[in-house]
Amino acid sequence: MKNLFLYFLAFFSISFLISCTTTRTIPTVEGSYDGIEVYTVKNPGKEFNEIKFIQVHGGWFSGPNGLTKKLIKRAKAEGADALVNVQYNQLHVGATISGTAIKFDDPVN
Repeated sequence: MKNLFLYFLAFFSISFLISCTTTRTIPTVEGSYDGIEVYTVKNPGKEFNEIKFIQVHGGWFSGPNGLTKKLIKRAKAEGADALVNVQYNQLHVGATISGTAIKFDDPVN
């Protein structure tokens, strides 16, 4: 009987630990953030040139919004008009957010 109780306790403990989840979100609505357009899945629908791929690392407590602000600040410093393919990844030791900084082509006059 004692062994059965220990097995039940071990099963319950493992089930409880495995079932814990955390959900974090960043806005995916097309729009402008501090003058930089941000696209997660869609393309802007305008011709553009890629400037560079940017990745920002942060700790667990940075959060998606804090990392997004850092990514946008870095893109502005590079002279970008927008960020495409923006992705947020939660890691065991922190988080990253990345995207490709782009500059829109000037219209031909």
